[in-house]
Amino acid sequence: MRAIVNKFGPPLESIQLENSTPEPLSPHQLQLKMKYSSINPSDLITISGAYRSRIQLPFIPGFEGMGIINNCYDTKSSFTIGDRVLPIGSAGSWQTYRNIDEKWCFSIPDYLSDEQAATSYINPMTAWLMLTEQLNITEGMSLVINGATSAIGLMIIRMLNHLGVIPIALVRRDNTESLFENCQLSAIINTQNSTSYQPFHSLKEHGGVDAILDCIGGDQALEQAMLLKINGQFINYGLLSGVPISARFWQERPDVKFSYFHLRQWIHSASKKDIQHKLNEVMKLVHDGIAETKIDKIIPITSLHSAIEEIQNRTVNNNGKILISF
Repeated sequence: MRAIVNKFGPPLESIQLENSTPEPLSPHQLQLKMKYSSINPSDLITISGAYRSRIQLPFIPGFEGMGIINNCYDTKSSFTIGDRVLPIGSAGSWQTYRNIDEKWCFSIPDYLSDEQAATSYINPMTAWLMLTEQLNITEGMSLVINGATSAIGLMIIRMLNHLGVIPIALVRRDNTESLFENCQLSAIINTQNSTSYQPFHSLKEHGGVDAILDCIGGDQALEQAMLLKINGQFINYGLLSGVPISARFWQERPDVKFSYFHLRQWIHSASKKDIQHKLNEVMKLVHDGIAETKIDKIIPITSLHSAIEEIQNRTVNNNGKILISF
């Protein structure tokens, strides 16, 4: 069984399920029997057509999952049949059998469960790479993170704490304290509440902050950039508002050290050795609970449409991931 997209558009309309026969292996390929695959916002955005310039139709969605090697083309492969691997680098995980070049398969340590392994790539690698490869961490730095109650937001906060940083969390509703269990924060500010919003403005009055991690974009990016110290760092890693950052951002804060972080760009420019090294770091953090992902439920691929509909109808974004099983 596999999910296939023949046209871009709303996921519930664009995804079709069909029975399929495993294709013959090409040189340097492994055939994986997929165990689990996750449903991420990046999957649904890709299906909608947002990245159509680099996606060729038809395609099989799914950027994250784990599988077990079922067959190897090359007898000299560094893997053996039965090994658990993490296939990355492209879509294609929403199918029972997946053929993929060995160079895009990565080892999974024995201490991770199948479910942990299947959720150890998109959010954990994005968060860890952004913090260790792009953010300029200094002792005692002040840092603001928006979208703080999202799954990746909470993960980033735990990682920042692990690295010695105690951030300021921006949220959009009251009574979120319980969501930040096991997180150290210097403040929680509700940007939709005028009473608690005052501390937001006072940050600027007290000299500003060193860095901002932004997953929202749009007009909020400019508003929050005004909190930065001169030459402060602003990293955008998402666009939950659906609105690009306007040119006014750079006109009004030309001093800001601005950068985007895209997991895909890092992965496709790094060596396999460097990718495996970072994955090893991330998987240890997953095992230790710092980068672990909450799993809401596991559903068979035959229930994929129902799972996507549930995700799209959620009013909060911290229910946990839904995994597809094969």
